[in-house]
Amino acid sequence: GEVENILQRIRELAVQAANDTYTLDDREAIQCEVDELLKEIDRVSGTTEFNGTSLLDGSASRAMSSDNAQIKALSVSMDVAQGDYGISVTALGQPAQMNIALAATGSEYSVSLNGETIGIEAADTDEMIQEKLMEVCDSMGIKLQGGGGSYTLTSKVAGSSQKIIYKDASGEQTETGTDAELTLAAGGSGTGFRSTATYAADGNLISIVDNDGFEMHLEASATGDATFRVYDAGYMTIQIGANEGQNLNMNFPEVTCLNLGLKTSTGEPTINMCTQHGATHAISALDVAIKSVSAARSIMGAYQNRLETTTDSLDLSSQNITEAMSRISDTDMAEEMTEYTQQDVLSQAATSMLAQANSRPQQIMSLLQG
Repeated sequence: GEVENILQRIRELAVQAANDTYTLDDREAIQCEVDELLKEIDRVSGTTEFNGTSLLDGSASRAMSSDNAQIKALSVSMDVAQGDYGISVTALGQPAQMNIALAATGSEYSVSLNGETIGIEAADTDEMIQEKLMEVCDSMGIKLQGGGGSYTLTSKVAGSSQKIIYKDASGEQTETGTDAELTLAAGGSGTGFRSTATYAADGNLISIVDNDGFEMHLEASATGDATFRVYDAGYMTIQIGANEGQNLNMNFPEVTCLNLGLKTSTGEPTINMCTQHGATHAISALDVAIKSVSAARSIMGAYQNRLETTTDSLDLSSQNITEAMSRISDTDMAEEMTEYTQQDVLSQAATSMLAQANSRPQQIMSLLQG
């Protein structure tokens, strides 16, 4: 619930940052808060435990491995059947990249980078211009290379959501990144992807989905083939009965910024609020993340409700067993009292008859003596 509250707060900040009434300084302050909130999500994920067992960092989720270290397995849902799944990454996601010329001319002019105006004074040297450009690029998540009036701008994160827009006196340039491309291998003998499986990529973060809750998350850092093996293990098993096989397998989805698509495996945030385009993209990315967290909460709530129902059922079974044992081992008082009364009446009647029988000889002797 706290992770979802954090994501809602970040989304509010994204909506604010999408307005051009905010200056770059305002957006830098927003991005500073966003970075800290993302760190808090990872902290919550790493420290949430029950009896020393971590719940949200992926250690209590369905296990999956990759035979290619450059194509990582991130997470898989419980609805994915055990077996092998093959993919072939044919193209990596690329960052947005642009070459520009920005040199000192001895005159005053201005350029624009992603909507932020950079003013060049007549007295500025190439080193001073580079410093101004670097300050803006650092805020916008752009790497700056080169010098002496010739520069290469590259977004720190790959993907079609990354965009660099540069305007100068000669016109406007726009460069956009690309997403990874791959093919899914059809399986045989009940394993592998079905023809209905589809994938979506955000840079090099890949999500594969299919019918019936099938969901798999990957990250690629090189092209090539990879086989993912899904195991029938890794999740948390709870014994809910007294006999063998009476258990419940619970899968706790990983709730980290990496698995939510908000950071890369190198820790670089995939959302940046310092541009209008970046803030707009962040809104849609956060919607996906909030949906994922809500799904994880619903799964955990279903487990909790099921365990509560199981507890009630086991309590009733325990009560029924106790009553059965009582019927076997405890005395039926009504039946025993009836038996006792019957035996007591017979005993008293026998005693009375014996007393009368013992008095008969005395009566006969009295008659003879008389």
